[in-house]
Amino acid sequence: MNASVVGGGLAGCEAAWALAERGVEVTLFEMRPQRNTPAHQTDHLAELVCSNTFKSLDVNNAHGLLKAELRLLGSVLLELADGARIPGGTALTVDRHQFSRVVTERVTAHPNVTLVRAEVTELPSPVRKRRRRRFSECSVHRGGVRAVHRRSSCRRPIPR
Repeated sequence: MNASVVGGGLAGCEAAWALAERGVEVTLFEMRPQRNTPAHQTDHLAELVCSNTFKSLDVNNAHGLLKAELRLLGSVLLELADGARIPGGTALTVDRHQFSRVVTERVTAHPNVTLVRAEVTELPSPVRKRRRRRFSECSVHRGGVRAVHRRSSCRRPIPR
């Protein structure tokens, strides 16, 4: 199985890592340095541009709780953020240059990740091996009962 991930930011790196760890061959597309932005200063992945903090670690608020949940799921970015941490009170504050450098090193070193430095300007259409019925052609779920939509050409209910 293979997958493409567009964008080497925080979400893209986390997604690429999670897929690669599950045995998926991942192509990670990052447009920099071929196409830069005014905010970015390096060609590193997961470059933090506006702030060097991931906000609070306190599990009594949404930011801290989300990080606690991500840690339980094996977030590579939080592990690397811990290694790049600098003093910042109860916030997870990082040295932004060290953080993006170690993320780039870790993600690109994964044997299932291929980094492609190119801008993605369009997505390929998915190839379908068989015709899929449109929602309007299929059964609808109402009150726990599956029934065929009356205006449809589909006369078989979809199995549960």
